[in-house]
Amino acid sequence: MSDIRNALKELSSVHNKYQIHGHYLASHAVRANWSSELPRSSELDILYNEYDPVGVRIETGLTPLKMFEANLLEKAQLGYRWINVGGEVELNSEWPQQRLIIMDDVGGGKPIIADTDVESTPVLASYDAVEPFLIADSLADFILALARLVDIVYGEFNIFDLSDDESVSGAFLTRLNDEISPILGQDNIARFVDYFYG
Repeated sequence: MSDIRNALKELSSVHNKYQIHGHYLASHAVRANWSSELPRSSELDILYNEYDPVGVRIETGLTPLKMFEANLLEKAQLGYRWINVGGEVELNSEWPQQRLIIMDDVGGGKPIIADTDVESTPVLASYDAVEPFLIADSLADFILALARLVDIVYGEFNIFDLSDDESVSGAFLTRLNDEISPILGQDNIARFVDYFYG
């Protein structure tokens, strides 16, 4: 299992290397500013205290993803934790309250979700109203895998040439699997790749 601080340091490093949109900010303000209506974990505290992703948007080759900064997390939960019922926003009784949306694609509907009541904060993903599925056993593993994905997409392949109208480049998928499989494991890498490129 990866160390959360080392994983965040690597993500920040590749972010700076490729001059990706947005930046990471050490705010150390989670305790004071976190909404009491949102779940937390020690890993999320480290992320948002030391690397709050301000305006971070990452190109994956298919769809850009945004990381939610701490002050936008509450809004990011609309449609998941809270739903609009007859013009009123209500708590969604079907949404597990320990889950927190931390990323989504720019258009919405492809949430990446931290599960805060399990040690190490596993990460799930979903799309097209599919039941969320596990993509990383810990937030640290997810962040490290994301850092490696970014490095491969931006550094080894032309971002917008990863796929044609029919499929994603086999060379890219092989490289991604070789690099990230040791971090996530075989089951998670298959679901991780399905989320990003399926």
